Parts: sequence; structure tokens; C-alpha cells
Amino acid sequence: MSFVGKVLVVVQVVLSVCFMGFAGAVFTAQTNWRNESLKLKDNVASLQKSMNELESEYSNYKTDKTKEVNDAKSQAELAKAANEALTAKIKEKQNDLDTVSAERDTSVAQAETTGEEAKFRRQESDRQRVVNKTLHNTINDLRAKIKSLEDTIFTQSIREKSLVAKHNKVLDELNYLNKIVANLGIDPNAPAIAGMQTPPPAVEGLIINTKKDKRNGTKFVEVSLGSDDGLSKGHQLYVYRFGNKENGNRPKYLGKIELVYVDPDKAVGTVIDAAKNGVIEKGDHVNSKL
Repeated sequence: MSFVGKVLVVVQVVLSVCFMGFAGAVFTAQTNWRNESLKLKDNVASLQKSMNELESEYSNYKTDKTKEVNDAKSQAELAKAANEALTAKIKEKQNDLDTVSAERDTSVAQAETTGEEAKFRRQESDRQRVVNKTLHNTINDLRAKIKSLEDTIFTQSIREKSLVAKHNKVLDELNYLNKIVANLGIDPNAPAIAGMQTPPPAVEGLIINTKKDKRNGTKFVEVSLGSDDGLSKGHQLYVYRFGNKENGNRPKYLGKIELVYVDPDKAVGTVIDAAKNGVIEKGDHVNSKL
């Protein structure tokens, strides 16, 4: 075989290989196109179905909206008729308003005519209101004073009844004692009997005031007890002061006083026996018995 023949054989082999590759490529492309065509057909069918559904929905929507438009037109016609009726009614109300405005103008003129009189009456009412308030406050003050006086009268009435009862009791006791003394053959008005001093009852009170002498000692004291407590002139009382923790809470004896002046609720006494280690002061205690 010549060289040319060999070259042609090689070229033929190469062309055969190229043709086979080209044929395979064409087959592959055909297969891909076919698959793609099938997919496109499926998509077209799906889109066609969707389009049919949309057309059906559009038809239903169009029918509904057409009905709504017709209903709206009917309502618009009814509203137009109602609007015409309202316009007529407004016109009628406007006429009524004009009439009322005229009446108002007349009333305003009358009000302006009587304005000064109303102002005067209002001022008079304000002045009367101030006077009434003052009188009301005065009445309240008087009521409070009356209530206070009624309370005072009630308290004094109770105290008076108590004193009258106590006085009657003392008179009964005195008459009884006079009878006993008379039965014993003793004259109660005799100087020896009149000068006798009965012992003071069991009482306890406070020193409410003191008066010093020139040596700064206590000379006179005022106590919170009086004739209402059964005391009288000449009675003697003991003075002491409460103890503290330092001396074991033992009371301290300060002296003895004799009453020289007695009121119903207080009395004045003079110091007849003063302790050497203490001075009688305001707030100390007095007692008829140690």
C-alpha cells in the first residue's frame, strides 16, 4: 500500500470516529430536547388548566360584581330619593330656624331690657348670701356655746345633786350625833365640845403650790384637797415624797402641815413640823395618815 493510501485510511478512520462522536452528540441532544419538550407540554397543560380555573373564577367574580353594581345602583336611586326628601325637610327646618331666629331676636331685646333689673337682683342676692352666711356662722357659734353651756349646766347639776345629797347626809349624821350627845346629857353647844376637833378622814392629795419664808423655807402650802373631801380648818396632814431606785422606792417624810383655810376643792396649810433633810415642794404628796 502506498503512502497516500495509508494517509487516506487514517483520514477515513479519523472521520469515522468524528462521525460517531457527532452522532452520539446528536442523539444526546435529541434525547434532551425530547425530555424538555415533554416538560414543556406538561407545563402548558398545567397553565391551560390554571387559565381555565381563572376564567371560571373571573366569570363568577364578574357575575357577583355585576350583581353588586346593580344593587349599588338600586341603593343609589333609593339614596337619591332619600336625599331629595332630606333636602325638602332641610328647607322646612330652615324656615323653622328663621322663625326661631326672629323669636330669639325678640327675646334678646326683652332680655337686654330687663338686664339691669336682673343684675341688681343678682347683686342683692349676693349681698343677702353674705349676710346669710354670716348669720349661719353666728348661729353655729351660738349653738356650740349653748351646747358647751348645757354640758356645763349638766355637770354642775350632777355636782349640785351630789353636794346636796352629801350635805343632807352630813345633816342627818349631825342630827343623829346631837341626839346621842343630848341623850348622854351633854350640851353640843358648850365651849368645851365646840372646840373639839374631829380627826381628818383618810385622804391623799398633792401639793399644788408653796410659799417660802425669809430663810427660803416653806411656810405655806396649797393642797388639792378641801371640804368636799371631809377636811376642815385645824386638820393636820403629813407631807412625803415618793422614793426612787436609789433609796429602794421608799417614801421620804418631809413634815407636817395644819390647815388654816379650807375651800370645797382646795385648802391652805402652814408648816408646823419640817424635816431637816428635805424641803416641801410643788408635786409632793400629802396624806392624813403615815
